[in-house]
Amino acid sequence: MNSLDLDVAIIGAGPSGLLAAVEVARHGHSCAVFEEHPNVGEPDHCAGLLSTSGLKSLRLRPPKDVIQNYVSGARIYSPSGQSILIERGKREAFAVDRRKFDLWLAEKAQDAGAEVLTQHRVEGIKSSGKNSVRVHLRNGDGRFGKTAIVAINAEGSRCVVSRKAGLPTVKKQSFRVAYQFEVKNAEIEDDSVEMFYGRKYAPGFFVWLIPIGDNRARVGLAARDKAKTRLQAAIRHHPILKQRLRKSQTERGFGGAVLVGMPIPRTYADGIMITGDAAGLVKPTTGGGVILGGTAARMAGSTAAETIMENDSSERVTRLYEKRWKSLLLSELRTMYLAQRLISGLGDKGLDSVIGDAYRYGLVDIVEREGDMDMQQRTITRLMRDPRMFAVGLKAIRYLNPFL
Repeated sequence: MNSLDLDVAIIGAGPSGLLAAVEVARHGHSCAVFEEHPNVGEPDHCAGLLSTSGLKSLRLRPPKDVIQNYVSGARIYSPSGQSILIERGKREAFAVDRRKFDLWLAEKAQDAGAEVLTQHRVEGIKSSGKNSVRVHLRNGDGRFGKTAIVAINAEGSRCVVSRKAGLPTVKKQSFRVAYQFEVKNAEIEDDSVEMFYGRKYAPGFFVWLIPIGDNRARVGLAARDKAKTRLQAAIRHHPILKQRLRKSQTERGFGGAVLVGMPIPRTYADGIMITGDAAGLVKPTTGGGVILGGTAARMAGSTAAETIMENDSSERVTRLYEKRWKSLLLSELRTMYLAQRLISGLGDKGLDSVIGDAYRYGLVDIVEREGDMDMQQRTITRLMRDPRMFAVGLKAIRYLNPFL
């Protein structure tokens, strides 16, 4: 024990890494979060829409300076312009400034007792036996190493560290490239998110328009390729988006990636647990990873505390982390994945059919009554079991891509 530099090493100061750090430090153990960039929260890649129920489940109450806007509904457009409005008469989500949100989480981790070290690139991790792991680092002073009982890899979807260590990584086919602009002077509804489906602009995903207050918005798109070019085309030519943004000015643009696949096949090894985007713990239907990834990260943090108590970070203990997150999340993720596969396999006529019939048959009522932005299995299952959905599906299945 005396030869160790710290109890837990965490790779990546995104929400998952920082929430894992809070959990470790809360148990009274030494912990360091290593972040390669100069500033926590930069660069940001996220649309920044977080559900109120999800934040509550993580015991998080962001301060007012982090919250940009409150959202109570979502309007979903089919390729032909038909739309359905889903609203439940209460605040469903916060639009947050992701840079400030991540900084706030870093402060929470530090207040709990964790170190957050920026400009520390992790170049590799290697288990050294039953109760230690070596983390190879590089900063402005050169290369060096730190030894811990266990490491939590929350590096994000690029999976550079996992790949070097021979650990499972997110599959290439799970990625959608994404790009978004922040704009001002947009003509939008301040309390509703808008989602635009259609293969012409966003094959394999959708365009989003998120109000962030004072007639400002994030407009973004994820697709299989050429995200920025497709987004620019949507802003210029989509009949509704063009109207919404006709007087707007772009303040900044930034790119990223959206994950729409299943989690990696194994999220643990001797001395190592993988969480967040690095584990593919992301909602396939929307690409959101803060809530579900944060939920799993807390489990990784509490499991890390157990490895310290037992002085054993072998697979015998770290596999408990995977057992725990799978028990809560795997069925949810699988259901969302199948739903995303079906939606992405429909042509534009199929999407028109589903969205139009969902309104005509009253299926929106089910979503408004039972919907949850993060834990979507119950709503999807309820829809699939409804006889009205059978009729909708029979019409839409004609447009399903047989090579899906």
